[in-house]
Amino acid sequence: MPKSLRAGRWVNPGSLNSIDPKLQVRFFQHYRKELEPHGVFIGDGIDDAAVRRVMCGEVSGLSAELVDRIGVIDEMSTGGNHQLLLDEAKRLGLDIAPTPSTADLVVLLLLDGTESLERIYAERLPIARRLFRSHFALTADPPMISGVADHVLKGYEDGLEKDFVGRRRGSGVRVFHFPTPAGFRQMIRRADVAHRDVSVDPLTGGRQHIIFHPERFDVLIYEHGQGEMQVNAKHDADVRAYLEHVGHHLFNQSQLFLAEGLPAKYTLKPILEKGQACLRCDDVPELEAVWLRGLDWAHPKAVDLVERPRSKSDLFRAMTDAGRGIPRGIKLMSATFNVVFRTGREGQLRIVLPNNAVYSRESDSEVILRWLGLRGFLQDRGKATDGLTRALVAAS
Repeated sequence: MPKSLRAGRWVNPGSLNSIDPKLQVRFFQHYRKELEPHGVFIGDGIDDAAVRRVMCGEVSGLSAELVDRIGVIDEMSTGGNHQLLLDEAKRLGLDIAPTPSTADLVVLLLLDGTESLERIYAERLPIARRLFRSHFALTADPPMISGVADHVLKGYEDGLEKDFVGRRRGSGVRVFHFPTPAGFRQMIRRADVAHRDVSVDPLTGGRQHIIFHPERFDVLIYEHGQGEMQVNAKHDADVRAYLEHVGHHLFNQSQLFLAEGLPAKYTLKPILEKGQACLRCDDVPELEAVWLRGLDWAHPKAVDLVERPRSKSDLFRAMTDAGRGIPRGIKLMSATFNVVFRTGREGQLRIVLPNNAVYSRESDSEVILRWLGLRGFLQDRGKATDGLTRALVAAS
């Protein structure tokens, strides 16, 4: 596949749930030799648990093509792509099921219409955004934790299960823990709150109300150097639950990431102080270009504004062409950047002060955080937390 089709390494295991089992088997048969040692195949079918391990990145040594194609299935299987994929499959004369899911169509085109899917992928540039909220450890010496003992992980799962069930926020918690050189990543699967929907029988037209619990995946990332826990979860109460339980079970300090008043991770001052120079990226080998796509700001004497160019161009350049600049005395609240990688792929980053970042792909975060640090968009954790740490120690 071309470089534009390369996908991130962190994939939602739930992506395969909506693929017809026969199509799943057909897809994985192409990679049987490398997947068979990992227990993916059971008779004429496949083992869901083994497939989840592959999707989560727990299995190493897989071919780049398989990793990329799993990522493409995950990214393209959104409702907004359904009609486009269906029309293309019909145009190619492919054997389409009576009621295919979007994921079915992606796999079908991967198998029998690869060139068409490559074109659609490049045109759509799918974005599976994840919002990560940053929380710093309240300590001058953040602990290094990577691997976790099985009994500790079990206690952690049980604690989360009790918490979510007690708040009626779901159940069936399962933690997938992956050590990294800088700390660890966790993908947490659980059943979300109950949903009610209507099912229509395609043959009779009859309607039936169904209640189900959708499968949900949340993500935690711990980075030891900054003592930072990043959390991707839907609700504030869920974020707090994850921070409390990971602190208690893995760090023996339930309040480690929960102190109020912790400093901001991000700053947008470089935009005001350096202008377009803050976008240079020649010192980050993985990046080709960065441009500013939008700003949200507040002004004490005017209404809050959202500034974005109409065309796909840099905001600095658009404002210069219009004979305007960023007003004096404003308070920046968020900024949106477009990022072009050397591979030719384009991503997006949104910084929402003080501690939130939205990435096109979680796997982009390492490179983008390095660029943010070089350009001055990251606060110095040591200086920022020193005063708060001393104040809390003095008060204890």
